[in-house]
Amino acid sequence: MLKKTAQVLTFISLLSFVACVTVNIYFPAAKVERAAEDIVEDVYGTNPKQDNKDDQSALESFLALLTPQAAHAQVSKAEIDKKSNAAIRGLKQSIAADHKKLVPYYNSGNIGITKDGYLKIISKDGLNIKQTADLRRIVSQDNDTRDQLYSEVAASMNIPGSELAKVKAIFAQEWQERAPSGWFIQNANGKWMRK
Repeated sequence: MLKKTAQVLTFISLLSFVACVTVNIYFPAAKVERAAEDIVEDVYGTNPKQDNKDDQSALESFLALLTPQAAHAQVSKAEIDKKSNAAIRGLKQSIAADHKKLVPYYNSGNIGITKDGYLKIISKDGLNIKQTADLRRIVSQDNDTRDQLYSEVAASMNIPGSELAKVKAIFAQEWQERAPSGWFIQNANGKWMRK
């Protein structure tokens, strides 16, 4: 009888462990999509919820959706607000500041949005040496900030590093879909085309 009870308890423990592992590998695609939509709209200045008088953004509303009850997120809203929200907001503001400087280069076809959600110089037409150097610096800085943003969004949702490529793919899709017509985007085959 004691042996049978021990076997049952071992089985239940093993089953509980497997259930926990299953919960931890869950990828919250819908929440990442919502975050990407809000961030990209804020950067592009197309978010109807954006309020210039208030420092709050749609991102904060999104982060409010993350609750301690979520199976994949064991972080309280207060902890998210303190750490991730501030970090994400800062990264988003940095990208938005770069974006304002980059709009003329998007419009003239000097830069485009890659299939991976980053920026790339695709033409130096009409640029002198100083403008080219400045553009390279801004593009490099912006790409580094985007990389940090994707990592921070993943961390805020407890998404493991092994799933970061999925976060980047969702953001890439949003950057390209919400880009104004006339901007260059790179398709899945690596070819550049005007939107």
